[in-house]
Amino acid sequence: MISTHSRRLGQDLVLPTLLFAALGGMTWAVRGCSGYGGMDGCLFAGVTWGAAWWFISRQPGPRQSRRYTSGWIILAVAAGVAVSGNRGWMQWPSFFDGRLQTNTPKGQFAPLSPAYGYLWLFIAGVPWAGIGACLLAWCASGRPLRARDWALRLACAFAGAALGRWLFNHFPDLFLPLHQRLAAEYANLQAHPNLGRLIRDNGQALTHLGFYLGCLAYEAGRRDWKNVILILTVGLVNGAGWATLRNWSWANHLWPTAHFNFWRCWESSAGISIGVAYGIAYFLVNQPLAETEQTELGPWLGHPHPNAERIGAYLGLWLGLGISIKNGLKGWANIYVGNESYWNAVLWRIIGPLLILGVIALLLRVWRRPLPRGFAADAFPRAYRWIWLVLITQNVLAQLITGPWTAWNEVAFSLYYLLLFLLSGVIVHHLHCLRALVPVRPAATAGAAG
Repeated sequence: MISTHSRRLGQDLVLPTLLFAALGGMTWAVRGCSGYGGMDGCLFAGVTWGAAWWFISRQPGPRQSRRYTSGWIILAVAAGVAVSGNRGWMQWPSFFDGRLQTNTPKGQFAPLSPAYGYLWLFIAGVPWAGIGACLLAWCASGRPLRARDWALRLACAFAGAALGRWLFNHFPDLFLPLHQRLAAEYANLQAHPNLGRLIRDNGQALTHLGFYLGCLAYEAGRRDWKNVILILTVGLVNGAGWATLRNWSWANHLWPTAHFNFWRCWESSAGISIGVAYGIAYFLVNQPLAETEQTELGPWLGHPHPNAERIGAYLGLWLGLGISIKNGLKGWANIYVGNESYWNAVLWRIIGPLLILGVIALLLRVWRRPLPRGFAADAFPRAYRWIWLVLITQNVLAQLITGPWTAWNEVAFSLYYLLLFLLSGVIVHHLHCLRALVPVRPAATAGAAG
């Protein structure tokens, strides 16, 4: 017989971690490919992680046994990870080779300790994954928040970002490598363009870290220790993971004659690192609650505002998948037709209005077919179909922008994505079957659900 402890480890640690890691391995590799990149690529990954977290957390029925199950999680993680993508990291890989690039096309650089590479990959990795965890934490406060509490929460987050930027602007010697020694080069960015990009990337990384720490400070101040553990775990695990991976800068030295897309290997492994961070955090904060905790949280576990829950889930899925599809089609056109900018404009003219009309239709649907407060049945009876919609859509897009098939590098990644899809699909189906074994309390109130 398998012990309860072993089952709990398998269902709440091993399988969620494998699922988030598999999704990260595909989505983060796609993040930097044709049609994606930056915020668009991070949104692609974020909506997939958010939907997966939401789905595996839920139980069929009105009352939930886990804390982090809100329908707003999909939109929160998608938005948080997307915002984190509004910066770059291209100036740091050379740090691991002991070089601070000043003008790459002319081969100009300054000697630098490789320790700076580990430092800045850690600083970048903490908020890159952690901001999504901050917004996820906002979806499940241990105690209900009033308007002034939300105002203070937001003030702490943005004050942290402002403080991070202020420190960067006023103490450049601390945050720009060799700033004193290369003062003349830093003052002449036209002749040393890489230093201009370094100023941008380091400044944005510190601003995002400030936002992350501001969110963490608020949760610590209100002693919501589960939110603190969630935010800390995701940030620190991924920061350590990214620093260890070193942008795969070691690959060209290990296989000097190989002709492979090592940068996409780095992107994929970076996504796996984020997935592992979310999987560990899921285990630490989102196991089924004890009876005393369920009594303490009371009606909040049953989501007393089911219509708001539906709106959150609908918006996250509709906007996240809609924008992902637009970018995937743009990337496909760029590979096989050309002129990405032209097709981006064409697709926006088609998909943009559809997204707006879809949001209006979703809001009207909730307004015309509302669920009663305290709805005593499952507000999301089609959740299993939804998660498969996400998995299939994102993996089809991954195949569309991985090509052409005449390049063996692209074929290798296409097959790799297929294997990850099979792994994630098996895990989702297995966890769905386990949920089906949980007895559901009969509904006491009839109503339409979506």
